[in-house]
Amino acid sequence: MGQPVAGRDDGPPSGRGPQPLRAVLAEVLAGLLARHEPRAGGLLAQASGPLERIFLAIWWSTAPPGTVAEPQRRIGPYRVGLLVDSRVVVEIDQPPASPPTPDQAVRDRQRDRYLVARGYAVLRFAGSEVRDDPWRCVAEVCDYLLASAHRPGA
Repeated sequence: MGQPVAGRDDGPPSGRGPQPLRAVLAEVLAGLLARHEPRAGGLLAQASGPLERIFLAIWWSTAPPGTVAEPQRRIGPYRVGLLVDSRVVVEIDQPPASPPTPDQAVRDRQRDRYLVARGYAVLRFAGSEVRDDPWRCVAEVCDYLLASAHRPGA
């Protein structure tokens, strides 16, 4: 196998070396939106990091009409990555600088239970999922919204 080529999807998944083409395109889209769409720029400025910014850029360009996305929304004692339509929490787990401690894993689970107990759906993505294919991650959230809108009692 040859060396990975910048922009091709055969690069290493570790984040070192060439990025997948989808990630590069998403970063370009985020930059263009921030410069040319004032409302999108305001939304992207609220992102907590580059992966959330990429997710929001794809969301802006593909979300179902009328959906509302609120980055860094406070719910009780927590600040969530993204709240969609006041009912779906989207979390993007950033790659940690060091392995998570058992205490951090417990806190994450407690946070998810807190949100679910208050009626929120929690959709959690690994940072590598968003980096490698942000369109698929956004599509999963859109699919969830559409499916939950058609459930009885929704």
